[in-house]
Amino acid sequence: MNGSQNGTQQNGSVQAPSFAANLQGKTAIVTGSSRGIGAGIAAELGRRGANVVLNYVTDRGAQAVDELIAAIKSAGGNAVAVKGSVSEKHVRNNLIKAAVELSPSSHIDILVHNAGNGDDRYLVDLDEEFFDMQVGINLKAPVFLTQAALDHMPCGSRIVIISSCSARMGVPQQTVYAASKVGTEALARVWATELGQSRGITVNCVNPGPVATDMYYESTQEFIDSMKPLVESTPAEARMGEVRDIVPLVSFLCSEESRWVTGSVVSGSGGLLFF
Repeated sequence: MNGSQNGTQQNGSVQAPSFAANLQGKTAIVTGSSRGIGAGIAAELGRRGANVVLNYVTDRGAQAVDELIAAIKSAGGNAVAVKGSVSEKHVRNNLIKAAVELSPSSHIDILVHNAGNGDDRYLVDLDEEFFDMQVGINLKAPVFLTQAALDHMPCGSRIVIISSCSARMGVPQQTVYAASKVGTEALARVWATELGQSRGITVNCVNPGPVATDMYYESTQEFIDSMKPLVESTPAEARMGEVRDIVPLVSFLCSEESRWVTGSVVSGSGGLLFF
C-alpha cells in the first residue's frame, strides 16, 4: 500500500500523526468539580482552552467554584457553575442547558463523570436509603446525564468516567461503592460499542487508587488506618496518589490524541492494582 495516511510510510520513514494539543473552542461538563480530582480536571481543561460547566452541591463548595471560574477565565477559557446533586433530574437538565448556552457551537464536546460518594459502612450496617443514595450518585447519574447529553455531542466527543480501583480490590466497608464502580467500568465498555461507529464518541474510565483529597480524609479513621499498609505497598512510590497524578490521564482521554482509545480502564494507582 502506498502510504501518506496517518502513521504510514512516507519516503521510507514512519510519520507520526500530528494532533492538536489544546481544547480551544470545546465545551466540557465536569460533575463534582468544586474540589479534589474534579476541580483539578476542570482547571486543566480550562487551561487548555475549554469552556467548562462546573458542578457542586454544598454552600462550602461555592467559594471554591468561584475561584476556579476565575482561574479558568484568566487562562483564556470560560466557565459557569451549576449547584445540585447529579442524582436529581432537574440538576442534570440544568447542566445540559448551561453547557449548550456556554458553547459557541451549542455542543457538548466533553463529559466527565467525576461526582461520587463513598461507603465507609460494613454490610451489616447498610440500609436501603443509603444504598439508593450511593447508587443514585455513582451509577444512575452518569447513565441519565449521558443520555440527556447525547443529542448535543458531535462526532469526536469524549466521555470519561472516574471510577476507582476499589471496583477490583475487595476493600472492606465499600459494598455499595465498589459495586457501583464496577458498574461504571461496564458503562464504558457498553457505551464504547454503542456510541463508537454510530456517533464517533469515545468512552473510557480512569480508576484512581487512594488519592489525598478531602473526600478521602473525611472517611472514618478506621478506614484510613486500614488503608495505610496498602498505600505503603504501592510499587511506584510508597505514598498516596495526588490530584496531579490523575488529571493528565483524564485530559489525555479528553483530547484528540486519544481518538484510538475507547472502552478502556486506565489504572491511576501507581501500580497498586495491575489491570
